[in-house]
Amino acid sequence: MVCEMCGKEVRTKLMMVEGAPLNVCEGCQKFAVGETVVKTDTGRVISTPIADRLQQRSRRMGSRDIYNQGSEKIIADDYGARVRDKRRQMGMSQDELAKKINEKKSIIIKVENQDIRPSDKLVSTLERALGISLKDSIEEVEVGTEKEAFKRSMTLGDFIKYE
Repeated sequence: MVCEMCGKEVRTKLMMVEGAPLNVCEGCQKFAVGETVVKTDTGRVISTPIADRLQQRSRRMGSRDIYNQGSEKIIADDYGARVRDKRRQMGMSQDELAKKINEKKSIIIKVENQDIRPSDKLVSTLERALGISLKDSIEEVEVGTEKEAFKRSMTLGDFIKYE
């Protein structure tokens, strides 16, 4: 290709020179500012760092299927007993645990008695402080219908039990 700065017929590289994308040779690359640039599918020319950030944003903002993330974890049925047993095993009072995790004593009492369902933030804080797991994974269960021979999609009628 032809260098757009000096006119030499050599191998060139697309780079930004004073804000303009130009195909430049190795000798003229010293005038380029920053790194190489990338040409998009639409023909736009953008610098490499910007292209990297745009790719990261598209990956981050892309839709994810929340139902196919593997085994989902939910809070265990006996979370209060787990917290109480581990706290007692560590020889801590409710006051001491509350101060350790920067919560009120009443919150610890309510969690241990299962009067409240703790938030995800509180669950992770308790797990870290006590070294336990308060969440259990859900296993997938196959649901079959009585009319599996038809191999059709499930309808509302499939849910109704006939007596």
